Amino acid sequence: MQQWRPLEPHCFKVNFDAAVFRASCLVGLGVIVRNNRGEAMGALSASIPLAHSVADLEALACLKAVQFALELGLNRVVVEGDSTVIINALLHGADCMASFGNILGDIRMHSDVFQIVEFASVNHKCNAVADALAKKAKTVRGVQVWLSDLPADIAPLLLFDVR
Repeated sequence: MQQWRPLEPHCFKVNFDAAVFRASCLVGLGVIVRNNRGEAMGALSASIPLAHSVADLEALACLKAVQFALELGLNRVVVEGDSTVIINALLHGADCMASFGNILGDIRMHSDVFQIVEFASVNHKCNAVADALAKKAKTVRGVQVWLSDLPADIAPLLLFDVR
């Protein structure tokens, strides 16, 4: 299992994930932002209409993560997700003709604002907080944001996730 790796000062980890709620034709997006000590700086759950593919959904979650980091005023980030398809496409410039190609373009455009940005693929187990936030969106209308203090059902996962 991947260990929490300390980041350089003033660098933040931004994890994202998506969850599908087929019965309601909605998708949950989850984002968690942590500082270089692993402490929560902000979290987001959002529900959106169901897209065409899992890759599209993961790309939308990544875009939401980048936008949220910018809204928080961060300029040095490591964006992590468990979708190797999306992370590899961002790292290697591939899949511009894929259904999510335009979303990748938006991610790259927004990412140009950061002083430092890295994209990294992580194991699903290392993305537990973002996954839980994405699933929490099932009970959220629109976008719910938490700054510093996480919901009571999410906070214990952060401690477990930071090894």
